[in-house]
Amino acid sequence: MSWVMNEVLRLYPSALNAQRQARRDIEVNGRVIPNGTNIWIDVVAMHHDVDLWGDDFNEFKPERFDGDLYGGCKNKMGFMPFGFGGRMCIGRNMAFMEYKILFSLVLSRFEISFSPGYRHSPKHVFSLRPGYDLPLIVRAL
Repeated sequence: MSWVMNEVLRLYPSALNAQRQARRDIEVNGRVIPNGTNIWIDVVAMHHDVDLWGDDFNEFKPERFDGDLYGGCKNKMGFMPFGFGGRMCIGRNMAFMEYKILFSLVLSRFEISFSPGYRHSPKHVFSLRPGYDLPLIVRAL
């Protein structure tokens, strides 16, 4: 279940970006980012970067997290669904626990599938959401 949640959060992170501020001059690839510069990190683009994830970057492959906390990403900072460092989301562990409990209970009692009218169209607002709702078919087991 952890692999699936990590892969879902890689493909569809709830936080679209992270913001940081340079606390000193930083050199990155020969360019200097001056102290005080506000930096926006595009999490969606980073989680879909072929150079970080390989040619299958756009495929749903939970097994990429088998034994690898970073899902095989070529840079451990390339997977950050809950932020990183001192500003990591305080609710990360609770979110994982709730997810595992909720989905264990639901999937043990119901079969869930997409409605034939479902159109996959993620929409970026404040967070990532379905563009045309999420019609599901739910059947009791």
